[in-house]
Amino acid sequence: MTLKIIRGNIFTSKCQTLVNTINCVGVMGAGIALECRLRFPEMFDQYVQFCLEDKIKVGLLWVYKSVDPWILNFPTKKHWKYPSKEEYLHSGLENFVATYKSRGIESIAFPLLGADKGGLAQDRSLSIMENYLSDLELDVELYKYDPSSKDDLFDKTKDWMLSNPLESIMAATNLRRNYVEKAIGAFGKNDIFQLNQLASVDGIGIKTLEKIFKAAQSSSFESPDSSSNQGSLF
Repeated sequence: MTLKIIRGNIFTSKCQTLVNTINCVGVMGAGIALECRLRFPEMFDQYVQFCLEDKIKVGLLWVYKSVDPWILNFPTKKHWKYPSKEEYLHSGLENFVATYKSRGIESIAFPLLGADKGGLAQDRSLSIMENYLSDLELDVELYKYDPSSKDDLFDKTKDWMLSNPLESIMAATNLRRNYVEKAIGAFGKNDIFQLNQLASVDGIGIKTLEKIFKAAQSSSFESPDSSSNQGSLF
């Protein structure tokens, strides 16, 4: 099977499974984790609960199968405040290699583990990942993060924000006028390409983003039954 290295946005991948990098304390506040929090709110709620129950640990992998694509949650930090360590990558990748077949994973897209918010050098992360993933019996994509790469859900949310009257957005999101005006201004910036980047704009918090994204995508966020298809922690 193939291993491809791609510079772009992992959410444009057609792979069956995408990898989300997480910490073990229930925070998805930046980068790919924040994107997943916005896109898959029920998964985020389950993740927080698992952290409260001390079930999320370095080396353990959780596949969330109630969305398309599936999301494999891969701990690369113990706490969001602290950097990733190479040993965390080795532990999780060893687990993945041993269990991907039993999990039913047929193709998968990874970010460079620990190389964005985790502080590891991209080349070092890539070298470790290639060592584990090059010869597996599935297609693997390794994404080098491109901050200027858009995806369809960002474009859809942006179009919704910039094409609707301010009052309509206020009613749909239950946000005050000043928050909506701030968000409209941010979506109009030429250097904002992804939802997670909006969190770096002064005055726009995660709760505001959650309300905006939910309202903009409400017609396409009918969640499937998640009662019996959660995947397992290993």
